[in-house]
Amino acid sequence: MSSGAGATGGDGGSIRESIEIEAENGELCTLYGGFIRVKDAKARGGYYVSVPEELGCEVDQVYCLFQITKAGTYQITARVAEGPDGGSDNSWWIRVDDEPLEGYRYDMTGSEFHVDIVSDTSGSEPKPLTFELDAGEHSVSFGCREDGAKLDWVGLMQLGP
Repeated sequence: MSSGAGATGGDGGSIRESIEIEAENGELCTLYGGFIRVKDAKARGGYYVSVPEELGCEVDQVYCLFQITKAGTYQITARVAEGPDGGSDNSWWIRVDDEPLEGYRYDMTGSEFHVDIVSDTSGSEPKPLTFELDAGEHSVSFGCREDGAKLDWVGLMQLGP
């Protein structure tokens, strides 16, 4: 896990918390179902995780645990890429602290790895997901919606107090 200073803001210039966890990190992220580690020199740390193409999605998820030291409003970031079928291998179900039960639908685009702000894309316009989190342990899970989608790392970035 890497943790470091994020942006400063209008709250007196205090440093905001930003944490990133490699999705293949077996200590902080657990892979369930068909998720596997895939070696790729373009992935940070040399690996990403994915459900293999044509395996389908059932109870597959990447479950990551974050230790938050500052209460505040947080946003999920991720380094992601579409799978081999492009626009049909590009979405996830997102849950924070196991809520909501089905998850927020998150669609992304881009065949190359890129950093993205995780959004709820179930409506007509994407809505970046933000959460009020207390200090302590919190989970972020990426559930398989379409096999082949690639996840390199998951992050929580504090937006404000």
